[in-house]
Amino acid sequence: MRQSVFDFIDNLDTLLAVIIGAVLATGGAMIAELVQDRLGQKRKERDAARFFGEILSSVDRILDRAIASMELGERWGDVTLRLFRTALNEAAIYERNRERLFELRDMDLRTDIHIHFLTEMVPLVALNEDSGDIAAIEKELKHAEALSEMKRSILEEELERKRETREGALNAIIAEHAKTEAICKRLEPLAGVMFDT
Repeated sequence: MRQSVFDFIDNLDTLLAVIIGAVLATGGAMIAELVQDRLGQKRKERDAARFFGEILSSVDRILDRAIASMELGERWGDVTLRLFRTALNEAAIYERNRERLFELRDMDLRTDIHIHFLTEMVPLVALNEDSGDIAAIEKELKHAEALSEMKRSILEEELERKRETREGALNAIIAEHAKTEAICKRLEPLAGVMFDT
């Protein structure tokens, strides 16, 4: 009988060792998973910060060139209008990747980036649309002899209105454009890089 008690205690040691080993392995796996998850979140946040910083600074540089081109040659010439369209196309990359904003943990920063893009892009869309409308009206007015006096007058008023709204859109873009650098500065610590604004 004594022999079986010792066998039981010997087996209990083995069982206890297996249980402790299983608990340690499970705990270690859970800790490793938590660490891996945390590192993955940091990496995603860094990548998102780099992405949005690059898009902001890229659109910013194109707008700088578009605004500078207005001082050279014709104020609303083809080059200027193409640069504004290019800025709009570049901003479309933001629209396609907007869900990546949620990878940034700072809710205020996410909100500021989104509002900045909307506040800058809505007038940019209006500027591009108004420029197309202005070109169409100017083309129609070139054949003014075929137009009645009333139709010509309506077109001239519409042309003036479109030019004013385009200038208003430009002023809105310039005002919002000035805020890009501050947002990029807030992204730099998260991204681990400096953005050229």
